[in-house]
Amino acid sequence: MVSQLSCKGAQLAPLCQAPQTGSTRRRRSGGFTLVELLVVIAIIGVLVALLLPAVQAAREAARRNQCMNNLKQLGLGMLNHESAKGRFARNEQFVFRKDGSMGTREYASHLVMVSPYVEATSLAGQLDLSPKAKVVPPAQIVQGVPLRQFPLAVLRCPSDDKTGVFDSKPQYASEWTPQFGGLVATTSYSGSMGAQLMGWGGCDIKKIVNYTGTDYGAKPPVGGGPSDDWFNTTSKPTTCEGLNSNDRGDCPDPATISGVFSRSAWAAALREIADGTSNTIMMGEIRASTAAFNWVYGWTNSEGMWFATTAPINYETDPALVNTSEVCRRWDRDFNTAHGFKSLHPGGANFVFCDGSVHFLNESIDYTNYQRLGARSDGESISESL
Repeated sequence: MVSQLSCKGAQLAPLCQAPQTGSTRRRRSGGFTLVELLVVIAIIGVLVALLLPAVQAAREAARRNQCMNNLKQLGLGMLNHESAKGRFARNEQFVFRKDGSMGTREYASHLVMVSPYVEATSLAGQLDLSPKAKVVPPAQIVQGVPLRQFPLAVLRCPSDDKTGVFDSKPQYASEWTPQFGGLVATTSYSGSMGAQLMGWGGCDIKKIVNYTGTDYGAKPPVGGGPSDDWFNTTSKPTTCEGLNSNDRGDCPDPATISGVFSRSAWAAALREIADGTSNTIMMGEIRASTAAFNWVYGWTNSEGMWFATTAPINYETDPALVNTSEVCRRWDRDFNTAHGFKSLHPGGANFVFCDGSVHFLNESIDYTNYQRLGARSDGESISESL
């Protein structure tokens, strides 16, 4: 028997080991317990919660950069137009003529007129932009569709899901546009009329920005009501006979237009920007869904492309998001707020200045400083850095 033998020999060593019990012979299963699985799931959930905001922020940063690149391209196109034609591209329409008569509206917008100077290869050689064109540019056919239904990638900010081609028939009641309908291509960008007199329906900008002083916005429009003519220059008599204030830039009179574009047929030359090109906004972001005129006319029609710095940045007027009966929130009547610069970027909006530089302006910018950036010749210093 083994117990009777000596265990010193190497050959007998395995036989001399103590017998294993049943508990030591069992091996642990390779799976996780329920508690361990729950712990792992909880850890993954925490990691996702920590990483998701960073991923979303990275995506928004990419979208914002693309938007800035679009504005950079539009700004360079405008500067090239100015170099070739002597001034920026303008809206080709006359709301009022110098004799005071009503002119022709709904022609080509400044975005259409600058398109040959932008990398819009899909439009190259396909448009007749002459004043004697038999068909107005928005109705001219491009790749099988009217230009008004033709979207351009350079005009679309990826952060705004209401860009592209939409049915222009207003989903919400509009005082001015009940007769329109059909597909229209929208834009995320427009030229700036600056600190222009824009009011119509009684909205008081000074109450929105909590201004109680008397230095700015002191001169009321001829028709009465609150004044949003911040530097008291656009509510003066114009060169259009009988027009004693230049509401919305309806008269192509540079002396009563604050910024570098107008609703009627005028746009600035670089020599007319007295405050300096690096201190004056050329174009900025807009949201078509916040202004009825732009929603129904789109990017091609001059009657939809008149925006100003008069509204605070990102002041909401989308009828899907606000009470449309509230004064200052009406997208089809409160032009001083509806036709302002807005984006869906958190905290502000992108702008290209008259020197071609692009800046993101915070929506909390001092209102008077914002108007100084909008006006081309206010002569006042900006008291904060961009």
